[in-house]
Amino acid sequence: MARLRLGLCALLGAVLSMTACFSPEEPACAFSCVTDGICPTAYACGSDGLCHRDDGVGVCGLDPLIHPGDAGPDGGASDAAAD
Repeated sequence: MARLRLGLCALLGAVLSMTACFSPEEPACAFSCVTDGICPTAYACGSDGLCHRDDGVGVCGLDPLIHPGDAGPDGGASDAAAD
């Protein structure tokens, strides 16, 4: 019985230490605000259409002209199906 209690205490300690260390990564910029100008808390929409951290920590490695999920402008006639 003592071994079971010791094992449970060790397991509980391991679980608590894992949850106490949770710290999600907050990138310098990773969100597009080009369409609505809205950014998550602690970020501000920059002139490049990307949300940048308010504290200025980190370097933005994204190309401001290419936003994730942006397919770009419509190709016009080249997108049309051939008759």
